[in-house]
Amino acid sequence: MKKRIVLTVACMAIFFEALDVSVLNMALPGMQQYFHFGPDAIQWVQTVYVLMYAGFVLLGGRLSDTMGRKKIFITGAFLFVLASLGAGFSMSFAWLLVCRGLQGLGVALAIPAAMAIISHTFTEPAEKNRAFGIFGAMAGIGFATGLAIGGLISAWMGWQWVFFINVPVIGAAILLALRFIPHDQPAEQTGDSNLLSGVLITLLLMLSAWLIHDLGHVAAHPVVFTVLLILTLSAGVYFVKRERVHASPLVDFNLFRLSGVITGNIGATLLGSTFLPYIFLLTLYLQEVLGFSASSAGLLLFPFSILSGLISKFVLPHLFHRLGITRTGIIGSCFMLAGILFFTLSYFTAWHLPFILLAVLCINAMGMSVTFPAITILAIQTVPETQHGLASGINGTCNAMGGGLGLSLVGLMMQLATVYDWNSYAAGLVVLALIALGAVLQLYSFRLRETAVEGRLVKVPS
Repeated sequence: MKKRIVLTVACMAIFFEALDVSVLNMALPGMQQYFHFGPDAIQWVQTVYVLMYAGFVLLGGRLSDTMGRKKIFITGAFLFVLASLGAGFSMSFAWLLVCRGLQGLGVALAIPAAMAIISHTFTEPAEKNRAFGIFGAMAGIGFATGLAIGGLISAWMGWQWVFFINVPVIGAAILLALRFIPHDQPAEQTGDSNLLSGVLITLLLMLSAWLIHDLGHVAAHPVVFTVLLILTLSAGVYFVKRERVHASPLVDFNLFRLSGVITGNIGATLLGSTFLPYIFLLTLYLQEVLGFSASSAGLLLFPFSILSGLISKFVLPHLFHRLGITRTGIIGSCFMLAGILFFTLSYFTAWHLPFILLAVLCINAMGMSVTFPAITILAIQTVPETQHGLASGINGTCNAMGGGLGLSLVGLMMQLATVYDWNSYAAGLVVLALIALGAVLQLYSFRLRETAVEGRLVKVPS
C-alpha cells in the first residue's frame, strides 16, 4: 500500500508538470489580450519554461543523488506551487516570464527526484519497469489532458486558473510526500553540486533557442547575432571541457556507453521536438483556421485525454509484456508520425475535421501515452541505481531541450514561409514530419542492434 502511495505522489508531480506545458496553449489568446503582447512573444511563454527545466534538471538529478531524494522533491514541488501562485497573480508580462522560469526550475528539481524515489522504492526489475511505465504514461496523459482542459479553464474561469489549478494538487502531493516517502539516507558520495554547470547549460539552451528563432532576422543585426553565436559556441566548448575534468561533473559522459541510454535520450529529444511544436500548431489551427473557440476546442479534445488514460492503464502493460520496451517505443513513434501526416492532410484537403481528429487520436491518445514511457525506461534501465537521479535528469533535459529548440525551429520555418510567400503551416508540418520520421528510424535501428546481440548470445556450440 505504501509503495502505491509513493508512486501516486510521483505521478501527481509528473502529471502536472506535463499538463503545465500543454494547458497553457489554449490560454495563450486570453493572455495575449490581457497583456497586449504581440505574436512573437507567445513562443517565449513556453520556451522560458521548458529551457529552464532543461537547463536545471541535470542539477536536480545531481542534488537528488547527493542531498536526498525526498528533500529535493519537496523543495522543487514547493517552488513550483509558489511560482504557480505568482504566475496566476501576474500583472505584467515580464513578471509572468519570471514565474514561468521559476516553475521550470521547480519541476527541474522535483521530477528527477521523483524518478529516483521510484527507482529506490521498486527494486524488482519487472516491478520497477511497471512503475516507470505508469510514471511515464502519466506524463503522456498530462500532455493530452492539458490540451483538453486548457481551453475550458481559460474560457470559463480565466487564464489565471491554468496556474491556480496546480496549487491544491501539488500542495496535496507535498503533504503526502512528507508523510509517506521514506526519509533520506546519508549520501554515499558528497561533493560539489556543480551549480555553475547548471547555470551554464541553461544559458546555452536559452542562447541556442534565441539564435534559431532569430535566424530569419540576421540581416537586421548581423554583428549582435555573430557575437552571440561565438559566445554560444565558446560556452559549449568550455562546458564540455569543464565536465570532463570536474570532480563532480553534472553530465557523466560514461553513462552514454550503456545500452539504450543514447537511444532513450535521442528519442526524448525527438519526442519533445515533435510534441511541443505540434500542440502550438494545433492550438493555432483549431482556433484560427477551423474557427473553434477555446472552450469548444477543449471539449473536442477532452475525450482523447480520457482515452489516453485508458490506453496507459490497460494497453501499455500488455505491449511491454508482449513486445518489449523498444518495439513498444517504435509503435508509439509510428503513431506520432501518422498523427503529423493526418494533420497535414487536414490542412490540405477538404476533410479538415475528420483528419484532425485522426491526428489527435494518434498523437494525444496513442503516441504520447506509449512513446514517453518507453523512451524513459530505455534511458535509465541499465544505469546503476546510485545514478538514477542523474540519468533521469539527462533524459528530462533532452525532452525539454527538444521541445524548446523544436518550437524555435518551427517558428523560424513559419517566419521564412511568410517572407518567401510559402504556406506557413506546410513549412511547420514538414519539419515535424521529418523529426517524427527520424524518431521511428532511430528506434528501429536500435532494435536491429538489439536483435543482433540477442542472436549472438543464444548461439552455443553444438
